[in-house]
Amino acid sequence: MDPPNKNNKYYFKSLTTMIEHLSDPWGIKDQQSRHLYMNRAAYRYTNTPLNFDVAGKLDHEFPADWAECAADFIEHDKMTEASRERVTVIETHYWYGKDSLTPFISEKLPIYNDDKQVIGVMWNAKPMNSLSPLKYINQQKPSVLTTEVNNDLFTRAELDVIFLMLQRFTVKEIARIYSISNKTIENRIYNIYQKANVHTQQQFEEFCKYACLDNYIPDRLIAKGIQFI
Repeated sequence: MDPPNKNNKYYFKSLTTMIEHLSDPWGIKDQQSRHLYMNRAAYRYTNTPLNFDVAGKLDHEFPADWAECAADFIEHDKMTEASRERVTVIETHYWYGKDSLTPFISEKLPIYNDDKQVIGVMWNAKPMNSLSPLKYINQQKPSVLTTEVNNDLFTRAELDVIFLMLQRFTVKEIARIYSISNKTIENRIYNIYQKANVHTQQQFEEFCKYACLDNYIPDRLIAKGIQFI
């Protein structure tokens, strides 16, 4: 591997010093999409062994499952360099080595030298926040979306409907998504209310809040990979 231009090393070193102790995952790549540095939070996020030297490695060379998305990561790099601006994507994979798919918001920003030339990109990742309107109605801080739920009260089909109910979908809209009758959805909602022992939408939303169901997203609605937004 050719080392980075020594005139650019200063910029990369300064950024490394800045992100080294940040709690969020951050990393730096050169114009050839080779990794130059990742902080410890990024090692944890990518589930990369701490003894793996990332310097000079391309995405497909990492000993991690997400390496299968290398082409998409490189496209993200190139879009950032070409636009000369921040480019944001949704990355969905088994981050932190978890068994469930989790969507994260990943941003890449161009790195400039004093001549205003783009010499690489730096990236970070943050959990994707809950989409539930309940959070905004109650002026709560959004929580992290999760496909896992510690609740055996509801069936998988009922949990799917609960997610759509919290997004304020109507019975007709939910029925259209599932390609089933309005009556079937009405019955499903009735059963959900019975199990939750509630009678109104407001009571139901309060139940979901305390049962930690308001940040649940059905895993069928997300897929592995990179979504450009």
